[in-house]
Amino acid sequence: MRLISDGGFMMWPMVAITFAVVGLSIWSWVSMPRDAASLDAVVETRIDSVLFWGSYGVVLGILGTLVGIAQAAQAIEMAGASSVNPAIVWGGIKVALITVIFGFLLFSFALVAWFGLRVRYRRTLA
Repeated sequence: MRLISDGGFMMWPMVAITFAVVGLSIWSWVSMPRDAASLDAVVETRIDSVLFWGSYGVVLGILGTLVGIAQAAQAIEMAGASSVNPAIVWGGIKVALITVIFGFLLFSFALVAWFGLRVRYRRTLA
């Protein structure tokens, strides 16, 4: 929970997207028909939405990092460059990078889930 609060306000939509990706993955896996005749565009769209939301998590992670670095730069500018401790600056940058790391982890999970769902979908078609 501390990791989420340390990542700033962008972490909350990313947590919501994580739940959406996990939910969509499970829903797609459980509800996928066993025969090719029952497959339709809705199933394929649901599978592809897993990858879309995972990709959107990366975008939010990069945006969160940019916002965090901009806030750190503004604080440094206001404090004056001579009175800023480099350890504090790097600590702020470390916190800003939490969102992009979380975003790439989310994307990695979504990519693996999407690949597994696509393989199952194509095997059902075959």
